Amino acid sequence: MFEGPAVFVDIETNGGSGPRGRITEIAILRIEGGEITEEYTTLVNPGTPIPYWITKLTGISDGDVADAPYFDDIAYELHRLMDGAIFVAHNVRFDYSFIKRQLEACGYVFNPKLFCTVRMSRALYAEHRGHSLQKIIDRHGIDTKSRHRAYDDAKAMFEFARIAIAEKGVESFQANVAMQLKTKTLPSHVNEKMIADLPNTPGIYIFEDEKGAPLYIGKSVDIRKRVLSHFANDTKIVKEMKMAQSCHNVSYIQTETEIEALLLESAKIKELQPLHNRLLRRATKQTVLVREFDDNGYMQMALESRDLNESTDIAGIYGVYTNRTKAKARLESLTKTFDLCPKLMGLENGTGACFRHQLGMCKGACAGKESIDAYNRRVEYALERSKIEDWPFKGELAVKISETKALIVNQWIIKGYMTAVEDGSTYVERIKNGFDIDTYKILRSYMRQHRSNIELLPIAS
Repeated sequence: MFEGPAVFVDIETNGGSGPRGRITEIAILRIEGGEITEEYTTLVNPGTPIPYWITKLTGISDGDVADAPYFDDIAYELHRLMDGAIFVAHNVRFDYSFIKRQLEACGYVFNPKLFCTVRMSRALYAEHRGHSLQKIIDRHGIDTKSRHRAYDDAKAMFEFARIAIAEKGVESFQANVAMQLKTKTLPSHVNEKMIADLPNTPGIYIFEDEKGAPLYIGKSVDIRKRVLSHFANDTKIVKEMKMAQSCHNVSYIQTETEIEALLLESAKIKELQPLHNRLLRRATKQTVLVREFDDNGYMQMALESRDLNESTDIAGIYGVYTNRTKAKARLESLTKTFDLCPKLMGLENGTGACFRHQLGMCKGACAGKESIDAYNRRVEYALERSKIEDWPFKGELAVKISETKALIVNQWIIKGYMTAVEDGSTYVERIKNGFDIDTYKILRSYMRQHRSNIELLPIAS
């Protein structure tokens, strides 16, 4: 079956993820020479209550595990049984992640070779659609007494491996073993050839679920290397594990340069709204901090809800936030740090001096006791980092990003692309676009970092 020993492993858990995820049952079948040489199975006390829906699925209740050993009590025996063996499981990286994390917490190093029976089924039985353990059991007539119990599921996996060898041949089975050992970080639903075909060039990649819906969009100067790094971290990072478990396909769009990948990533996240890209997802309207002046000339701030994509006047915007709560929290922090007036900052209503002035925490701009220039300069300094910078050029410019390509930019808005053609001419592609806060940040950072070697070319309207 395998050149050396292997262990067929199955676990049941409390349904938690990350540090909250605990094993409630484990079964190990150690295989040598194609035969079972040792068996081990036990309930495990997770140290936390088992949710009702988990009990309904597995039949394992708090009462069942009350007198069971804790994982620490059986760690030595588990490590002994699995030491030096290929780790086999159905959707292997799930079971492996739980056991690895809990063994390492007990001081054991655990980095076995991995073999997944889901990936084996997809490779050797590609004519079938479903590859869950239940569908495999039904399809091949494997006898089991208790589904979703560790020992019966581990035994079913072992029987499936024997059936696969008998039906598909030893060579096909061993070829799949060799392939999996080379690509052990891949999730069970991801095809090896698809990953091998990913380019080592700049661009964006899109993780998709079984129905083709986007799960996550990322960018990199090396698409293939970055995608593989996600899967390599899925046993350590909860977010990576959730994405890996749901991922069935990885699509991509190549770009010539890294900045194009950054800009495309931002645009695609807003367009497709993938589940795991919360930071760059944006609602149609955002909360913006707008500068105004009172009758005496003191700067004051107001919060407005705007669609910046349709905004033409961005010079007076001093901050962009996803919601009003975050905007107010930021204003409160700046007001305390720089001794600003909460009334002028839009945090306090009423007539006369603000309440903090009475406590000595406001220098009295609200009562006309601080000079207008001094107060306004302090507000400008406090909001310097969040303020949308005035466009520092006159009119439209071409920002060179490679030897052959430039972005046409005006007021921090990408208006098109310029591409040098082999005959010496220039091809210009115009696009309809509006202001986007993430594009603004990317462009501003790029232009600052490349100030010494960037070429800025004025363009006729």
